[in-house]
Amino acid sequence: MKIILGSENKSKIDSIALALENLNIHDFEIIFLSVPSHVSSRPINEETLIGAHNRNEEVKKYCLENNVLYDYLISIEGGYEQVGEYYFIVTYTSIVDKSGHEFIGKSQGLQITRSMFEWVKEGKSLNKVIEKILGTQENKKGNGISGFLTNGYYYRSYFDSSSVISAFQVMKNYDLSYEILEKKLK
Repeated sequence: MKIILGSENKSKIDSIALALENLNIHDFEIIFLSVPSHVSSRPINEETLIGAHNRNEEVKKYCLENNVLYDYLISIEGGYEQVGEYYFIVTYTSIVDKSGHEFIGKSQGLQITRSMFEWVKEGKSLNKVIEKILGTQENKKGNGISGFLTNGYYYRSYFDSSSVISAFQVMKNYDLSYEILEKKLK
């Protein structure tokens, strides 16, 4: 299975490998490309999903222009969501198959405080604050905000892998479970 990932971020590469391991898929190759998401660097609400979709559009364009063959295009975008008076870190994954069908997965979400959300909304980075606390660099590519907030339990690639698994499950079961349920709704 040849996968083209719309990012060079190591934690995103690791999240795909972790997801595929959990899905008992072992024969795969991940090629990664740095492509823009065309959303802010700290996307909020639907902008996060749009970023994942946009990255795959850019990867698809690159593959067409350069005759790159693939089985799946995968793009992962982390961001923030407000639901009423609650705030979350979330990740969306877009998977596009060879036929051009797109499948979306979403992580489980991790609650953050209103002040954390407002900090991000002002264009500031929570990762930079965490890096100062820890005296490290590139927290975003390692443990991530989710890892810091959960004392390492939801390290970034683990957190993001749930959205990859979700998208793969939608794709895998679309012609089965989804169509059966859709028919019953008519």
